[in-house]
Amino acid sequence: MVAPAGPVASVKPVVPTRPVAAVHRLPAVAVAQAQTELSPESQPAVSTTAGEVDEATAAAEATSSANPASPSAEVEQKIQQKKDQDITETDGEQKNRLTLYLEQHPPGPLSWNNLIQHAIVSAVAQGVPANTIVLVLLFPLVASLIAASRHVIGLRGFGIYIPAVLSVALASTGVLGGLAIFVAIVVTALLTSRIIKRIKLSYLPRTALLIWTISMGVLGLMLISPLVNLVTLMSVNIFPILILILLAENFLDAQTRTKQSEAVALTAETIVLAIISAILLQWDVIRRIAITEPELVVTATAVFNILVGKFAGLRVTELLRFRSIIEEE
Repeated sequence: MVAPAGPVASVKPVVPTRPVAAVHRLPAVAVAQAQTELSPESQPAVSTTAGEVDEATAAAEATSSANPASPSAEVEQKIQQKKDQDITETDGEQKNRLTLYLEQHPPGPLSWNNLIQHAIVSAVAQGVPANTIVLVLLFPLVASLIAASRHVIGLRGFGIYIPAVLSVALASTGVLGGLAIFVAIVVTALLTSRIIKRIKLSYLPRTALLIWTISMGVLGLMLISPLVNLVTLMSVNIFPILILILLAENFLDAQTRTKQSEAVALTAETIVLAIISAILLQWDVIRRIAITEPELVVTATAVFNILVGKFAGLRVTELLRFRSIIEEE
């Protein structure tokens, strides 16, 4: 038998001895690139991008939140435009336009024929509204034209004062807007006057109750005006409303004293005179002449009244009425 050999040593594989650190070693260029990408200087680009996203999100939210408010802004713009067209507004565009025109056309040296103009320039410089001065200068001219239409043409209306004041109210609200308000007031007054007659009140309490009903009607129109986008009622002053209520009261008073057809004719003539006068007040040429040549306007108005007062012939309406008799003679 063969004897067993000695103990056999375990064979281990020969592995090349390489430093462990060398296995994980990266090229220097790659390490530098990685450090550059992770350096703090690269962080602002990320934060800047995030900031732009936040700003875009905030702008989108603001736009979406502003969309519901855009109709209100549009209504406010229309109201401002309406106020700028109002010749009675002391802080509107009409005042600024007249003030600018007065500055562009200064008066000459002080003389006897420009005393009023120098006084107007001084007053406007101290803060007096130029459009108010123009209205004060043109109001007598409007009253003179209304008086001439009654004395020469034969249009009656409710005197001189009511058409003249109504013309200022229509110039403030606009002719169409003022007529719409007046029609609403007259309809309300006619409906309520028939009801008040059944109560059998005295004249003064009946008139006061009628004015109360008209005021409630106007209040209702003003409350619903934002819902139906009535800019005229949303921007109207109290002065035109009071004038229109007064005219409605005169209409009902004339209706009780005369026939309804006669009251309608008087009201129509009053409105026609007021519309013509309102157009005259809104005419830029007339207003510029009044602000730069006040002496001419004052003198011409006085002379015109004297000439009309000297007229003693037949009125135009009388000539048309008695034309057949005049032709026979």
